[in-house]
Amino acid sequence: MSADLATGTPLANALQVVVEQKLAETTWSNSGLDDAQLAEYILLMVVNGKTQDEIAAELSTELLGLAPEDTGATDFVIWMFEQISVLSSHLEQGVDVASLVAQPAQTEADSGARTIAESGQEDGQDTAMDEAADIQQDDTM
Repeated sequence: MSADLATGTPLANALQVVVEQKLAETTWSNSGLDDAQLAEYILLMVVNGKTQDEIAAELSTELLGLAPEDTGATDFVIWMFEQISVLSSHLEQGVDVASLVAQPAQTEADSGARTIAESGQEDGQDTAMDEAADIQQDDTM
């Protein structure tokens, strides 16, 4: 399943925040990757129409180097797509998702949503993804 997401939208901005927060909770932070850069890269994969399986595979192998039996990336991607559904539903109901993620989560589906930040994403997602990948690789060298 892929999600319909565009950069710079309230949905993308809110998702960026919750993804960064969730990444900060993982042990991946110890991998040397910056949570903000990784979150942006993950969101760009969603914007570019990658499926859950494709995102999980790229996270597991190329970005994080996880063991084949490690389901962390798959679990994370499933959680992220659930967040997309929850946030999209709130937007359709006319809820300001910026204020939603700025307040403590009140339901399990909203867990991890606490603050909203400005998104510095640019047009040309494929180029931005390539640049983010270059940054990731440079940081590991």
